[in-house]
Amino acid sequence: MKFGVALPTAREGLFYPIGFASPSSLQLITQKAEELGYDSVWGNDHVTTQRYIRDRGEKPNFFEPLIVFSNLAAITRRIRLGTSVIVAPIRNPVVLAKQAITLDHISNGRFTLGIGLGAYREEFEACGYEGNRGKILDEIVIVLRNLFDKPIVSFDGDYIRIKEVEMYPRPLKKPFPLYLGGNSFEVLRRVALYGNGWTPAALTHEELEERIQKIRYLAKEANRGSVEFEIAPEFGCSISDDSSSARKTFLKSLMYEHLKSLRSSTLKEFKSFDEEELIRRNFIGSSDDIIRKIELYEAVGVNHLWFDFIAFSVKELIKKMEFFAKDVLPSFKHA
Repeated sequence: MKFGVALPTAREGLFYPIGFASPSSLQLITQKAEELGYDSVWGNDHVTTQRYIRDRGEKPNFFEPLIVFSNLAAITRRIRLGTSVIVAPIRNPVVLAKQAITLDHISNGRFTLGIGLGAYREEFEACGYEGNRGKILDEIVIVLRNLFDKPIVSFDGDYIRIKEVEMYPRPLKKPFPLYLGGNSFEVLRRVALYGNGWTPAALTHEELEERIQKIRYLAKEANRGSVEFEIAPEFGCSISDDSSSARKTFLKSLMYEHLKSLRSSTLKEFKSFDEEELIRRNFIGSSDDIIRKIELYEAVGVNHLWFDFIAFSVKELIKKMEFFAKDVLPSFKHA
């Protein structure tokens, strides 16, 4: 089992308070994660403030993750750097492929490109785009896969048209790691046909078991049965000496408010989730609680877990990372 840490590239105001994110805090969290033995850090992507945050009068700092990772690649040596997710429907796939391959070289093969639909359609519309985001994403995934696998690519779709794009240097990592984020069954199809990994969020181990089996079935049907998919779900993590304290911290966090906001976003399944269900779908509790829960996920085929540690300052976030590294990682990291 591998473990990662979510970076606040675009999580300020969503998961963390205003003033939390800065270039120096992103560097500190990443270097600390590498020092503590985590396997990865993951940055998310937003270009505009969500309406519910704007309605609160807040002005969060959202940093462009690919530029952030070019900096982080230069100050680290081992830790993997991943996006989950780049909001792909507002990106040019040719430029995105060039950026990803460049990061692949800068990081010496440590970069993973995770893309998705984006939780908020309002962001897509705010950037001046129109159309069916799912169909746009389908075309982007095909174009990216081909650009990573072939030196010259043409594509004539409903939304994307490119002609004889030749791209060098070629990726160091073969196959280049293209991951898809999201919880829907449509995402499973994209993963099975074109991806190397899947980064869903807040799914139970029972739900993951069913969907992992679906990915493997679809991949086999598409003659991709030999692909070893990395299953890398994201969760909130509130860890404390006792379960009650961890629970209280989670319920007063911005992350809890953010998860509630998803009820009216792309993640419609969140609509019926109450307080108890949101707690059940994240890692909330003592070290022993969390170890037991990790074992459940490991048993159904999850091989990489990464966490948004609940904290109200960068200093507190580092302490939570240290707590987890000391009390949880040794149960799964063997020499």
